[in-house]
Amino acid sequence: MNKNSMKIWLFTSFIYITFFCVIFYGFTYKQSEKIFYERTAQLIAVGVNGNPDIEQALVSSLKKKNETEINKGKEILEQYGYFEDSKVIFNNHQIFSKVFISVLLLISLLFFYFGGSLVVSNFIKCKRIKALTEYLYDINQGVYRIQTDKKEDYFSILEDELYKTVMMLRESREKEKKEKEKLCNNLADISHQLKTPLTSMSLMVELLEISSIEGEEALYIERISAQIQRLNYLVSSLLILSKIDADAMTLEYKPINICELIGVAVEPLHLMIEKKNQQLLIKDNSDVFFSGDFYWTNEAILNIVKNCSEHTPNGGEISIDYKQNPICTQIIIEDNGEGFNNKDIPHLFTRFYKGSNSSKDSVGIGLALANSIIKKQNGEIIAMNKETGGAQFIIKFYTN
Repeated sequence: MNKNSMKIWLFTSFIYITFFCVIFYGFTYKQSEKIFYERTAQLIAVGVNGNPDIEQALVSSLKKKNETEINKGKEILEQYGYFEDSKVIFNNHQIFSKVFISVLLLISLLFFYFGGSLVVSNFIKCKRIKALTEYLYDINQGVYRIQTDKKEDYFSILEDELYKTVMMLRESREKEKKEKEKLCNNLADISHQLKTPLTSMSLMVELLEISSIEGEEALYIERISAQIQRLNYLVSSLLILSKIDADAMTLEYKPINICELIGVAVEPLHLMIEKKNQQLLIKDNSDVFFSGDFYWTNEAILNIVKNCSEHTPNGGEISIDYKQNPICTQIIIEDNGEGFNNKDIPHLFTRFYKGSNSSKDSVGIGLALANSIIKKQNGEIIAMNKETGGAQFIIKFYTN
């Protein structure tokens, strides 16, 4: 309710209250006047019946005030028990009843007026809030409209400010989205340009590896090959992350058998695990399914298991378990390696963050990539140290 509406409401309330008070006062005055007139007429009639000669004197006494006669009349009344404050002279209970009914009527009218005003005001507020909510929803959906037939009140001011704010936020979001798409396209172009020389370098390194080069030169070739693979992985990961950031990655949600998913995810790591003489224990339960993108979930699990293998010593153990409840599907990946440094745990999924236990060849992007892919599918990943030692990753995919 704005200032003008408040002034109008107060003014009308004052008018109504004054009007009812005047009516009440007039009614009370008329009732008292009527009762006084009737009692006076009754006294004159009784006096005239007793002595007809005093009729003129009685009527004349009503026209002027005589203190002597008034005091004498009071003495006579007191002799018969009628005092000035007596309640029976004018039958006050009848006046009280009428006045009481009038007061109740006045209170009822005022109550209905103010109560009705509040109900109407509340109804108007609820209607305006509902309209404002729908208006804000339309703006968020991209339906931009300005109401030209609206009334000027506090809600209309709020509506204008909300419109301006939402428009600014949408413009900022669209601008940010365009910048991310531009960055994604730039990274795609850069990765395309990088892959050509990287592919050529890989072919040349392969030719050198099958040649008869030995000794220190062979070691250099092996290191170059490792760095080329690292560059290929880094370029691919950055391209994927940029697509996720720009919301340009399309996911295909289908029922996924977790046992099959894990089998496909760890297959490229068998050689690495066997080389370190590690044991990979996978729970065998083909009855657990969840809805997600098979390819990208596979990529996330591969990165997590690879991280576990890298930080587990030779002869160590990696286990993968999974379970399901009405809220979510969980995949638990553990190892019996050295675990995490406590100060590194809050930053494990930060891009390019390298913990104190990271290898010198790590680029710090694998866990960040896995985290982004899982979050994209309405999930989360938690990393912690086991009580018995080693790292534990808990992946949760929540039921929609």
